[in-house]
Amino acid sequence: MKISLSHKQSLYFSCGFIILVLFSNFLLQKVEVAGRVSALLVWGTIVDVMVVIPGVVFLFILRRKPAVSVLAPMMMVGLFIVHWLVPPYAKESLVYLNYSVIAVEVGLVGIELTILFLFLKTFPQWKRNFKNAQFNHPFVLGRMYEANRITFAPYKYRVYFQRLSGFLATDVSAVRYALFPQLDRYPPEECTFSYHKKSEYFGVFLMLIHAMVIEIIAVHVLLMQFSHTAAWLATILDVYALLFLIGDYQAIRKAPVHIGNQSLDLQKGLRFHISIPFEIIEQIRPCHQTAKECSSDKAALDLTLAGLEPAQPQYILELSQPLEAHLCFGLKREISRMYITVDEPHAFVEELEKHGVVLNVIN
Repeated sequence: MKISLSHKQSLYFSCGFIILVLFSNFLLQKVEVAGRVSALLVWGTIVDVMVVIPGVVFLFILRRKPAVSVLAPMMMVGLFIVHWLVPPYAKESLVYLNYSVIAVEVGLVGIELTILFLFLKTFPQWKRNFKNAQFNHPFVLGRMYEANRITFAPYKYRVYFQRLSGFLATDVSAVRYALFPQLDRYPPEECTFSYHKKSEYFGVFLMLIHAMVIEIIAVHVLLMQFSHTAAWLATILDVYALLFLIGDYQAIRKAPVHIGNQSLDLQKGLRFHISIPFEIIEQIRPCHQTAKECSSDKAALDLTLAGLEPAQPQYILELSQPLEAHLCFGLKREISRMYITVDEPHAFVEELEKHGVVLNVIN
């Protein structure tokens, strides 16, 4: 409880500090309370928005090491904020910043082209590995990660290739599930258990889709008054977010809980996937914890789909040893338990018991 309270206080303090930093820069740049904006003030705003604020977010809100997958979007948002704050006559000081951003973009494009070249070079091998992975990984994300791991293993910088390919795997899967869902075959029904049919998530999904379509149009029209480039860039990002949301829901439908011969395979949309060998499943027991307590458990992942309100999971799957789960965009996390909700809970437990998983109804 003390940790939770400390984290909450840190969150409030950090948000207040970020608001204070942005407001003070707004007064200096937009209102010009200190007079005409100088180059020194412009660079002070750049440091505040693109260095200090991301540092506060990682240290006190996310409480984790900086990651490129999170830092890059934050830097781009910071760049837009800086351009909006700085008055037109002082934007000459942003020339070097713009050149720096262009240099970073060129570097990223170079890295992507290198990965593309290696991928095209090894595509026949990758395709074979992808097909072979279907015997142990019934769903697309798991097969992609396994194919990437085997294909890039011989390379000197295989760790970086695997991380970047893991990031791209989420993008590719989002487009595949959203636009080409017919490519994925539903596993045999006797060993699968859906977890979305009895949830309220479909209603939430429709609300989010509706809100995002309106937001895309509104933001595009608003930004078009200031910058055509910013408007189209924001629209592209919003369309990608829309595709990701649709792909996530299609993945929930097409990738149910799967009980194989040797492992329990779980994939929650595009958010995470994991294969749990039966021998390390210590027990499964009914969940008596609240939805809030489950969501704050850092050593676990939750397969439960929430509606308008958080939903309490049905079961807790305890593991005898930590296991690494693959999150979206190439991230990973070690977990010791899983919170699970399925549409047919009794049949699910009975199927697990056939594979030696013990049901504990006392705890």
